[in-house]
Amino acid sequence: MPAEASACDVVIVGTGAGGSIVAHQLAKAGLKVVSLESGGRLPEDYFKTTGRPVPAVDYGIGPNTVWPSDPHDSLFVHPLFADGKIGASPRPPGGFRHFQVLKVNGLQNLWNGVSVRFADHDFDDWPFGYDTLAEDYSEVERLITVCGTKENIDELPDGEFVPPKPIRPPDQMIVDAVRSLNQPFSHAIPNRKAIVTTPGLASSCISTGICTSGCPVGSVYKFTARLLPEIEGLSNYELRPNAKVTKVTREPGASTVSGVEYLDTETGEHHRLEARFVVLAAGAIETPRILFNSADEADPNGLANRHDRVGQRLQDNPKSVLSTSLWKLWNKRRTYDIGYGDLLILMSRGKLPNGEEFPFIGHAIHGLPDVPHYLTGMTAFPAFMKLRMARMMFHSYVTLGLFCAGEPRPENRVRPGSTFDSDGVRQVAIDFTTPDKAKAEMDVMLKWGRKILRKASATQIYETTDNTGTGIHYAGTTAISADPADGVVDADLRCHGLDNLYVCDGGVIPTLPDKHLTLSIMALSHRLGRHLKERVRAEETVVA
Repeated sequence: MPAEASACDVVIVGTGAGGSIVAHQLAKAGLKVVSLESGGRLPEDYFKTTGRPVPAVDYGIGPNTVWPSDPHDSLFVHPLFADGKIGASPRPPGGFRHFQVLKVNGLQNLWNGVSVRFADHDFDDWPFGYDTLAEDYSEVERLITVCGTKENIDELPDGEFVPPKPIRPPDQMIVDAVRSLNQPFSHAIPNRKAIVTTPGLASSCISTGICTSGCPVGSVYKFTARLLPEIEGLSNYELRPNAKVTKVTREPGASTVSGVEYLDTETGEHHRLEARFVVLAAGAIETPRILFNSADEADPNGLANRHDRVGQRLQDNPKSVLSTSLWKLWNKRRTYDIGYGDLLILMSRGKLPNGEEFPFIGHAIHGLPDVPHYLTGMTAFPAFMKLRMARMMFHSYVTLGLFCAGEPRPENRVRPGSTFDSDGVRQVAIDFTTPDKAKAEMDVMLKWGRKILRKASATQIYETTDNTGTGIHYAGTTAISADPADGVVDADLRCHGLDNLYVCDGGVIPTLPDKHLTLSIMALSHRLGRHLKERVRAEETVVA
């Protein structure tokens, strides 16, 4: 049974992209706010000592280096990623690969900071348009410090930017290759990232060449680095780590929820937290798990699920990844700032065999590799030859990662599972198959990427495609909709039929466009903060 109840104005489940912005907004406004996070808080120096590539004095060749190695797997190997024993789903072999970081900041501990706005047409399936969210985009960009350049591209709206890192020789070669296509819809522009590029600050980018292993100085946005310091000393704000929410509570059949129950994962004790408003910002797979596990007599299939829409239409961005060594850069010394690795956004359009066109977007990545993946085919070469080749090619390695839109299919879904995590909380099962259309789109993106790399002097090109969760852009499972029969939350992110339960994570995005979704989640979170402040003021006015 839960231990003592305590009360607050708003309880927010999750401290990642959705949970952090609304927590900051409401705490600064004076509301009593509690953030719950299922994991602990990492030590301040964690990313200075753990999980980072080591500068390669030996060009990445160590005593245990083996060939062939897969250059596209390294992003998905990190000690912070939860395994199937503690995560929301058991992650069976060959199934959908669900990535979670069960720590304060969530997945943003390993976020590369890409922050792009959705375009006007990306809101076609929403109950409101781009203009409704435009000012929230601007406010968030200023809050988290987004670098970039204004380009006046309709497909990628401009924002509030600080200057990006300077373009490097490998980037210029990709830019020139894209320009050589002479296509008005193909672009290669400076990346837009939530990263402090201004020099001389404690949080200034120190140019590790990669952000997805975690930023050691807090230059890339995450809650603990930017916004939490502004509110953690306030008497009306509390962050409770190691608090795994197991269910949302209410009286059976009531149109309001009363709060949440959570497990202290350090002590094993169960607690109840009462709140005027509950915000679920745990992610597009964890939030459905909480809703399913909140089933009661009135809603036996899960809370906010009377139309069987919770968990349906799970989406992730299909992706194509190509890596190569550019021979024009062989034997070149690095005299430039390596920066944050992925300094370019790439955009274009592809055409399917049936004539249908589709947009895609991606990044050109150049960093200091911790393993010489470009030698993957040299199994027969002696060690001294591998070292010589590694030295010659070390600064020539480029990767293109290209993404297209998801497809909202009802059969791709999260559903109640039959397994339990190590804390005894019921997990979810994930049904997901890659649509034939996505397979064709990934092939088209490969063809385009191959053309760009060859124009830039590619040698052997290593290619992979995937649509099984490794995009980590999960969306659609608690979709926003005007009609309760078509989704889970309304235009204000309030669950249909429940007066004070909200969802604010990737799950609310009904149709995932080709673009990275994190900035849009944060803009929605900012808008939700405004909405909740207005509700509180209105209620207090009525009482007065």
